[in-house]
Amino acid sequence: MDQKQSGRRKLRFGRSLMSRYILLILAAVLFVPVILPIMSIIYVVVVNNTNMNQAAPYGDVTRISDLWSHEAKNLDGASDNEIKARLELLHGSYPKSSMYRVNVNGETLFILGGEDVTLMNSTSPDGRTDTTLRWSLDSGQTTETYIPALWNANNTVQFMKEASSRDPLTVVAYIGGDEQDRGQGFMVIEVPRSLLQIQSNGLMELLYLGIVMTLIFLIFIIMSILFFARIRKRLIRLQTAMMTTGKEGLPLPVDIRRSDEIGQLEESFNQMVHQLSDSRHREREEEQLRKRLIAGLSHDLRTPLTVIRGHMHALHKEELSEQGDRSLHRMEAKMEDLGGLIDNMLSYNLLTSGKYTLKLEEKDILRIVREMAAAWYPVWEKEQFEIDIDLPEEPLIWHMDEQGMRRILDNLFQNVIRHADSGKYIGISTQEIQGETAIVIQDRGPGMQPNSDTKGTGLGLSIVDLLIREMGLRKRVDSSDTGVQTYIYSGKGNRGTTNR
Repeated sequence: MDQKQSGRRKLRFGRSLMSRYILLILAAVLFVPVILPIMSIIYVVVVNNTNMNQAAPYGDVTRISDLWSHEAKNLDGASDNEIKARLELLHGSYPKSSMYRVNVNGETLFILGGEDVTLMNSTSPDGRTDTTLRWSLDSGQTTETYIPALWNANNTVQFMKEASSRDPLTVVAYIGGDEQDRGQGFMVIEVPRSLLQIQSNGLMELLYLGIVMTLIFLIFIIMSILFFARIRKRLIRLQTAMMTTGKEGLPLPVDIRRSDEIGQLEESFNQMVHQLSDSRHREREEEQLRKRLIAGLSHDLRTPLTVIRGHMHALHKEELSEQGDRSLHRMEAKMEDLGGLIDNMLSYNLLTSGKYTLKLEEKDILRIVREMAAAWYPVWEKEQFEIDIDLPEEPLIWHMDEQGMRRILDNLFQNVIRHADSGKYIGISTQEIQGETAIVIQDRGPGMQPNSDTKGTGLGLSIVDLLIREMGLRKRVDSSDTGVQTYIYSGKGNRGTTNR
């Protein structure tokens, strides 16, 4: 059995709750360094595939730069008319661009304006005609390019500074070679940047990234919630099973659905239920055996007691010495005690098995107390007790069983004789407790000592407690080294005893 249980405790790692929780943690840890780059790559691939058929009309910046440098190199040694003819041919392929050529003397020889371009001429101080190109861009904005009729160092530097950052794109190439001046002048092409590249939508990229991150976070949160919700559901099911009792007053076993940590807990719970059930069965069997034993012993002891009492009665008719007569009376007293013990055993057995019949009626408890005190009066006088009885004349009606109450008083008076003999005092009175009139039985003995040599079996007080509970009365006991006070009072229909 131990080996079997030990084997069950050694779970496979893949089936345990810890392995599932570690997977969740790994998913959270790897989210940023792994998942996010993967999603970015997917986004780039998707965007590139989407934009494959959406190429820029004039290519990209590199294409225009390479084209213009190549054309300038091919025009090495060409005449002005040849250069103009070639540029006009190129302008036909790129109608929305503007092209112009400047010779070695810095003179602007011709300007080819493009679509959406307005040429505005102005006269410079030296009488030359300067030109300004006004571009109407796709964004709705306008920009201007100033082209002087005669280029010098100042306006060339100013032109290059403005061309580096403006729209349209400006590419300048020396004729005969794009990196060095070969004494043939240069040519310029200007192309709107909107024709060279597909404008990336930064807002869409951020939206995509936000949606992806939100979805992944939601998936992680949902998985975590489901993980802990299942654990909580199983724990609540186990808690419900613990609180729900069956016919025997014990919890019912639960079904084991998974062999993880909670499954082991459920298995241990089922084992506990089975052990409690077996213990309850053994307890009932032992209780039944004890009751049968007490009933059998009580009945078996009555026969020899009857015979002994008959012989003792016969001895009273014989002439005995004074010592023999005292011994006979002592024997009779012990026989009475033994008879009372047998009666208590039978009563206790009936009370615990629920077979003791009570006849609850409205009775005057003070009358019953007086009658019982009168019956015990000779015994108290014989034991030289100081007797203090102080009961009111008005009747006190309780709902009770008269025979049961007499048995209660008998046992309490007997308890005073046995255990409070050193105080030589018994008091019977009434007192108000919790708005009820209580019967108080008081002695001046040593109090309730847990290790007293005269403690006895305790059946008398057990029967008192059982009868008081069955009649719906209450009892309170105050014990000190100066004596014991026992209070009995009506519980207004509340069943049970109160001991303090």
